[in-house]
Amino acid sequence: MASVTFKNVCKKFGEFVAVNNFNLEIRDREFLVLLGPSGCGKTTTMRMVAGLEEATSGDIFIDADRINGVLPKYRDVAMVFQSYALYPHLTVEDNIGYPLKIRKVEPAERKRRIAEVARRVELDTMLSRLPRELSGGQRQRVALARAIVRTPRVFLMDEPLSNLDAKLRTQMRAELKHLQHELQVTTIYVTHDQIEAMTLAHRVAVMNKGVIEQLGTPREIYNDPRTLFVAGFIGSPPMNLIPGEVKEGIFNSAGFRVGGFARANISRAVLGVRPEDVHAALAEDDDVNLVAPIYSVELTGENTLVSLRLAGQLVTLRADKNFSGQIDQEIGIKVARDRVFLFNGETQARVDI
Repeated sequence: MASVTFKNVCKKFGEFVAVNNFNLEIRDREFLVLLGPSGCGKTTTMRMVAGLEEATSGDIFIDADRINGVLPKYRDVAMVFQSYALYPHLTVEDNIGYPLKIRKVEPAERKRRIAEVARRVELDTMLSRLPRELSGGQRQRVALARAIVRTPRVFLMDEPLSNLDAKLRTQMRAELKHLQHELQVTTIYVTHDQIEAMTLAHRVAVMNKGVIEQLGTPREIYNDPRTLFVAGFIGSPPMNLIPGEVKEGIFNSAGFRVGGFARANISRAVLGVRPEDVHAALAEDDDVNLVAPIYSVELTGENTLVSLRLAGQLVTLRADKNFSGQIDQEIGIKVARDRVFLFNGETQARVDI
């Protein structure tokens, strides 16, 4: 197994800086997710590990070996692509075994390893099929098996579940997590889907504009966002981010008031509170933070998402599944004061409160 280390890595395409002064140590046997929106540099970072892109400056190590300039075939990494990248004219067995054939592994040993890996990903009854005879989930398992059969030092996975439907994604997430636990191989996983990041990762590196905004466990990223970007990117539905100002310890935005902030004055503030920390109340209660008409009611099954309109944006709360409010009905809301975050609207950094 292996660790992967980035030291002051920069990648430029002409004048465009895709990855900027990137420093990260991925631990041995860790499942590390690079998470961020399109164009944030996450795939470029992975491709530099694979050798498909060369770093403009800085150093990349697998264990103690500096891999800058090393040909991809000598890096001992295996990559799973979004598009599966299967050979359409080869059977499942031949697709899985192709990396071993290229390395001139003996046929008997090759067959043994293919059978073992196919059993792990539940493809042992489909080895004679062609890719066109498989479902999307089965094709993705073939791509995974082809990577696993090599027993590489590092797995690289570039949005491998994005082409699957919602049910298959859920199933494949569980399979991926179990496989990584079973194989104990260092894994770098790229995605823009924060649900995948939260469910799969040991740690998440949230990227934005070529830099890491925050690195931590899924629980740390969710419960303790350090920047406005991270707060808004993590969570489904996302955190409510309400612009306003703090005067004499009270946040105010178009009648939405939350008090008790130690810092007296912030002219450009953003208050963040997650939907599960906002609660419906009677409009006439004395301690409500906002009274407004209901804009939408969405039953999700296990709970109800209720949205109110505030100064041109929505404030969402997660209510009980039996919530009975109607659109345009005026209600009050209360926020859990100990679960409120305050950000500086200019620096985007979180303010200690």
